[in-house]
Amino acid sequence: MAIERQIKPKFKTKNDEIVAGIREAAGAGPPIDPHMRVKRLTAELAIAMALAHGGDWRVQFEPENGVVMIARRLPRTP
Repeated sequence: MAIERQIKPKFKTKNDEIVAGIREAAGAGPPIDPHMRVKRLTAELAIAMALAHGGDWRVQFEPENGVVMIARRLPRTP
């Protein structure tokens, strides 16, 4: 099978691609799963904390227990 037939375009037309870009820029993109959004945002915050304060930061996300925590990893002691 030719490669051309294996690649499927994301949008049917160039106009559809432009409209999707405008919707995304306006913040009217498709809905995002709230759990995935929280996970992504906490990971971004952990990275920002590492850049601002150094060290290794971890994320604990337990929505069933009501816990979202970002904490610095403690150094291991022998």
